[in-house]
Amino acid sequence: YIIDEAVNKYKLTKNEVLYGGLHIYTALNPVIQDALEDVYEDDRYFPESKPDQLIQSGSVFLNPKTGGISALVGGRGEYTYGRFNNATELVRQPGSSLKPLVYTAALEQGFHMSDLLVDEPININGYSPQNFDHKFRGQVTMYDAVTQSYNIPPVWLLNNIGIENGVRAVERFGIPLEEHDHNLGLALGGLHKGTSPLRMAQAFSAFANNGVMMNAHAILEINDSEGEVIGKWREQSVEVTDAEVAQQMTYMLQGAVEEGTAKKAQISGMEVAGKTGTTQLPFTGVDGSKDHWFVGYTPDIVGAVWLGYDQTDPEHYLT
Repeated sequence: YIIDEAVNKYKLTKNEVLYGGLHIYTALNPVIQDALEDVYEDDRYFPESKPDQLIQSGSVFLNPKTGGISALVGGRGEYTYGRFNNATELVRQPGSSLKPLVYTAALEQGFHMSDLLVDEPININGYSPQNFDHKFRGQVTMYDAVTQSYNIPPVWLLNNIGIENGVRAVERFGIPLEEHDHNLGLALGGLHKGTSPLRMAQAFSAFANNGVMMNAHAILEINDSEGEVIGKWREQSVEVTDAEVAQQMTYMLQGAVEEGTAKKAQISGMEVAGKTGTTQLPFTGVDGSKDHWFVGYTPDIVGAVWLGYDQTDPEHYLT
């Protein structure tokens, strides 16, 4: 990834990077990187794969205050140079892990986390979302809708505030959308193509950093063989939302970890905020999902983890 960044952001050739005697300084945190690599080398941390295809994954961890990439693993199994990087190159639907970006738009429009949202059968121009448990609760607070990841309330909410407001919010968070994404499915992360763990971690870093999103980057400085600086990171930040909205979102996402769908992300003695995401299989008749996501953070670190098969089919899916 560092080679890619040197080539794409600093306009060096691959040859210069590999053989030019350069000194490249990065934001890597070896403690976090080593811990992440240890996890990826231990199959016990992953669901059991089918013999002919390994369940793949990608993870990235950033410092939300700087945007510096602390650690990154792009896949499982034997590493070969130039292989596909699931942490940075993956394009998959983020599912419910995208919901907080849409809820942010509602908070900006004056909704509050204690407000009651509709949770009953709805049909908007033929679109009828279902909750994961196929139950309806009539009305739920926004807090409960976020922590329990209900599907109907955010769709009702997006329809209420206007799809374009939701689209603009998601794009402000650095998630590129297509024309096909300008619909109510956006509330559930059902994008036409999708996004990567790196972009999701960068987006959530705004919540950890009081609404300011720092551009994710690995390289801090590049010196040539003589010690001359030939490339240097220039801080790039975007105020995605205001601090109060970011703090409300964090409060709800802490609830998701404490009492909601992300309970398994609890770390004793630490306040973790985060959101799970699962996506639908492209076929029917079996109970499972295509992708599993978790994007979470503390004030000092934000991370995104994706899990799924490279090729999802009736033989290969997540249970």
